[in-house]
Amino acid sequence: MNSIPKRILISSGALIALLLALNLWLWPNQELQQSPTSFGIMRDGYKATFDLLSELNFPVTRSYRRPKLLASKQTVWFVAPSFLEADKPSAHDAAHEVIEWASRGGTAVIFGDAGANWEVLGLMRKTEPGTERPLIENDRGHVARWLDVPELLHFTAPEKGAEDNSRVWLTADGKPLALEKVVGKNGGRVIAIADDSFIRNEHLADADASLVVVDLARELGAPVFDEHSHGLAAPTSLPLAILDSPAIVPIVIGLLTAMLWVFSQRAWPTRTLREGSDLPAPSIASFVESLSILYARAGDPAAVFRAYCTGFLRRLRRQIGLRPDYPEALLLERIARDRSLSAETRRWLVERHIPSDQRELVIAVRAIESYTRQSNETRA
Repeated sequence: MNSIPKRILISSGALIALLLALNLWLWPNQELQQSPTSFGIMRDGYKATFDLLSELNFPVTRSYRRPKLLASKQTVWFVAPSFLEADKPSAHDAAHEVIEWASRGGTAVIFGDAGANWEVLGLMRKTEPGTERPLIENDRGHVARWLDVPELLHFTAPEKGAEDNSRVWLTADGKPLALEKVVGKNGGRVIAIADDSFIRNEHLADADASLVVVDLARELGAPVFDEHSHGLAAPTSLPLAILDSPAIVPIVIGLLTAMLWVFSQRAWPTRTLREGSDLPAPSIASFVESLSILYARAGDPAAVFRAYCTGFLRRLRRQIGLRPDYPEALLLERIARDRSLSAETRRWLVERHIPSDQRELVIAVRAIESYTRQSNETRA
């Protein structure tokens, strides 16, 4: 049974490691898919809302930047943002940053939940649950919609004595579901929606929830979904993503394996003739033949022969272990004393006859190279 070449084994291992690394890198991020964000596919996520608006050709995007760095004149949806959490230490500063951004002409649509602290936005109101299937209406002439969300939250009346400059923007069975607050002098708005349940995956397909989402996008403009308030950061570059992913482990293992194999071999495997090749096996005779023919093609046989002899003697010094500056005359005397030296080689190498034409040049090179073969055979 023929053994598999080591090169094929190493290449196959490297390819498998690369494919494994690519598979791990492309594997969906399970944490994002289970998060209550626009990436979430679970019941409390709202990726279905993001995908719905995308399919309807709304240019929806996501933002990972702080509100003060956002461009004005756009609509940003903040779904259950962290600054509505009552026990958040920096909630007031974060909410103030959103209001300041909206005052430059933006529209901040803020969705809350049962634990939302609306006071950080200057809304001195509480929320309470409503009826089973509330009717969503407004005073702007839009079609009324039904929501099938049990106990949908709505705002209560302002606290007695509290300053409240907001107006009702949407109602649920006549109770305020959404409030609008104008901020700044550039037409900025903060729209507070008491309950975010109808945009979550769990209820988006129920009753008219998807139609309410589309109505909001049509009236307020294509939304930018804020993810900064959920602690998400912008996607990094490919090298940094690989370094921060499980793929880095098989990549490092594959590279170390390849480096160890290369160092163990000290060089890549040498090329060999394939079995069944029609080419003749390499030999000294074929080398001499090709070398002499190449020299014979030159226009000045005498000059070529002198250059060849100089190179031959340099090569001979290395073969017999002499230093590179060993005198040429002494080397020729040493060759002349060799009893195995043929008359033809003596004529061209020692006596330095000069070839008169290309034919004699070929004969001379063959004769001199034959001395090298004889010397190698004698040492062997």
